[in-house]
Amino acid sequence: MIAPSFARIFYRNAFNMGLPIFELPEANEIAEGDTVRIDMNTGEIINETQGKTYKFTPIPPFMQELVDAGGLIAYAQKEIAEKGAA
Repeated sequence: MIAPSFARIFYRNAFNMGLPIFELPEANEIAEGDTVRIDMNTGEIINETQGKTYKFTPIPPFMQELVDAGGLIAYAQKEIAEKGAA
């Protein structure tokens, strides 16, 4: 989800559920149906339909781990399993 801004509680809850969201002041320039590509590491949103590239603050590594794991609960379960195996 891309929007100009999100309430902080919504932002954090989205990542806790494993849903990446992106704050982009120029989000209104992206039209419904445009094809976009997002690089969370470099902080780029590429609108392939319009040929525009936008920059956003890259997602912190821990937040990326939450998304990769499928959310906070899945992340915690993975951490517990790994520590139990050690």
